[in-house]
Amino acid sequence: HGAPPVGADAPAARAVLAAVAYHADEADVDLGQSRTADDRLRTARAFGLRGWSVLVLVDTLVAIGRFPEAETVIQDAMTEAAVLRLPRVQADLEAQALTVRALRGTLPAAPRLTPAVWRAVCLDENRATHARLLRARGLAALGQGDMEGAWRQLRQLFAADGAPLHPYLSARSIAELAVTAQRTGRSAEALPILERVRAEQGERPSTRMTLLLHHATAMVGPDDEAEERFQLALVNHGANRWPWECGHVRLNYAIWLRRCRRTLEARQQLTTVLEAAERLGAGALAAAAHIELRASGAAPAPEDGGPLERLTAQQRQIVKLAARGLSNREIGERLFLSPRTVGSHLYNVYPKLGISSRHQLRDLVQGR
Repeated sequence: HGAPPVGADAPAARAVLAAVAYHADEADVDLGQSRTADDRLRTARAFGLRGWSVLVLVDTLVAIGRFPEAETVIQDAMTEAAVLRLPRVQADLEAQALTVRALRGTLPAAPRLTPAVWRAVCLDENRATHARLLRARGLAALGQGDMEGAWRQLRQLFAADGAPLHPYLSARSIAELAVTAQRTGRSAEALPILERVRAEQGERPSTRMTLLLHHATAMVGPDDEAEERFQLALVNHGANRWPWECGHVRLNYAIWLRRCRRTLEARQQLTTVLEAAERLGAGALAAAAHIELRASGAAPAPEDGGPLERLTAQQRQIVKLAARGLSNREIGERLFLSPRTVGSHLYNVYPKLGISSRHQLRDLVQGR
């Protein structure tokens, strides 16, 4: 196969620019450069380069809440990595896939937290891989309601003295660590780690890190500063570029408001969380918001119409046809949609229906 072009517009150059933007949390620049580089490297079949640059693209897609696109890229890259026998890249992609499933709320009852490919990788020598794995396992534990398990995984992102396992990826999990610390009574242990992360970010942390640091401080810092920290996280200029992380802040702010008996304000935050979670297809966040809404005294949504009533009319059509065994292409032909659009609709309705795969649709539809 021909080698990819060289020069400022070459895929390799774009991948370097994307990596610089990635570490600076400049999501728009990173996404544009990463997508272009990935398209060109895939076309050139230059997976030796693509195997590393694609990880940056997936991390960014997950961070900005583009879960369907992230999963598509992961599956495509995983196929190439398996063919070319690149276990380290496979391990990273497996971790990223687990992260997406955890955030979408589509984990199976007993998720595989240690696929065989991870045993072929020396994690001590591949700290980015190790960090992605620990965060993925932590989020999976959170999704299963296992706060202790989540704490154990996320705590390993930092050494005993608070030094980060990975200089970039560990810091970006500081808010998740703080949440699990607060829930398990370990705020005092998390606080020195938070202070070290804050110091290492310098005087002008990125917009994203400012959001995460305020969120973490609200969780494990002084009680009398909590509300101010939550609000600073949410008014942070440009924070909406990180919609899942904003939703996570609002969820925990709502929990704090409810515990302060400010239930009306809590419901307002939770309504915003729920809207964002449903837009993103973030099933785990949506489920948590529903639980908190019920705890705050909000009337439950009527259920007499069954789970399909939560869907749009077009989504219901697609689900019923898929339950009958039609392929995405066959459904698309009947409804004048592309197979990709059909697949995207199915991907987004699974969390709403409380299922994780296509074969469960038949039982759900017949059991109405």
